[in-house]
Amino acid sequence: RESGAIYNVFITGVLPITIDDMASGFNVASFITLDPEFENMLGFTESEMNGLLEAVYHDYAIEPSSRQEVAAVIKNQYNGYHLATTDGESVYNSTLVMYFLNWLHRHKTIPKRLTDLNLKTDLSWVRRLTASNPQLTEEFVNRLVLHNTILYDDVMLEEKFNMYQFFEKGFFPVSFFYLGMLTLKDDYYLQLPNLNMRRIFIEYFNEIHRIDVSTRHTEYMQAFSNHPQLEPLFRGYWQQYISQLPETIFQQVNENFYRTTFYELCSRYLSRWFTWHVERSYPKGRSDLEFVGKFNEIYAGLRWVIEFKYYSNTKFNKLNTRIEDFQLQEKDTQQIAGYAEGVKEEYPEATISQYVIYCFGNQGFRVFAVT
Repeated sequence: RESGAIYNVFITGVLPITIDDMASGFNVASFITLDPEFENMLGFTESEMNGLLEAVYHDYAIEPSSRQEVAAVIKNQYNGYHLATTDGESVYNSTLVMYFLNWLHRHKTIPKRLTDLNLKTDLSWVRRLTASNPQLTEEFVNRLVLHNTILYDDVMLEEKFNMYQFFEKGFFPVSFFYLGMLTLKDDYYLQLPNLNMRRIFIEYFNEIHRIDVSTRHTEYMQAFSNHPQLEPLFRGYWQQYISQLPETIFQQVNENFYRTTFYELCSRYLSRWFTWHVERSYPKGRSDLEFVGKFNEIYAGLRWVIEFKYYSNTKFNKLNTRIEDFQLQEKDTQQIAGYAEGVKEEYPEATISQYVIYCFGNQGFRVFAVT
């Protein structure tokens, strides 16, 4: 104003805790983060993302044939945020998108590591939020890894809160929402928004349960990189990873757990040659897991569509059969054929393979190639 007094102030990039402290001396501040009118300010929309990709490909003369594959990776890894309402379109994590595009324009390929390490919240911060209580930390991480959802209180999400509330158990979901790690699923649940966040929580899960994901996996991963075969790869995962899990976990596991932990482990060793999709949408449903050969590597054009099926120990024992005698189910063959049909329509030049993996509690597995 001409009088010199402040007329309007716009503040961004701070948690509600800070807003609460800053506004404690006056009562005219408006907290607009959860206002649906401004939701698109919190990330990139689909049209904005398309414009960014168009500009990068044009300005840096990147081969246009790779754009469809690159866009699919960005969507799967960084999209999925609903921060004010679930009615509108989801938005992309703008910080991680810019990390990806910075690599893409300099190296003309997909980054090997899809998470900016400068932004990753380490497990010590998770423990700090849960008041350094190992049981609370384990319960919180297990819930998200196994079910990908967690209950929240909508009132707590919308009201300003102080530092003490930020560390209370009832506020864990809200705290992680404001840290950008959870998003709205509906009026009752929050969820992990994308594959990038799922992978981060799997890493937390591995650390909490002291699961070794380093050198014990090198031999079978290297064999796969030289000659891709799914059954030996999954056998290595089962023998070296599943065998480390505590017995109590198998009372809670589901097919989501197997596919995401399998993906996370593979991504540690095979990201030079492959990218992955989890729950990618097609006209006939959503695929569980896909292996995609990177466009600039030796397995370019390879696409594996994988369907996971889970039988608990109790359910499997009722079948009165041995694992080696279990047969591929016709309904599962038809289901995955529908997904493969969608892949073929999008990528007519791709070499597509279809697989169904059955996991039987902690007793064993079967891998079937579908022809």
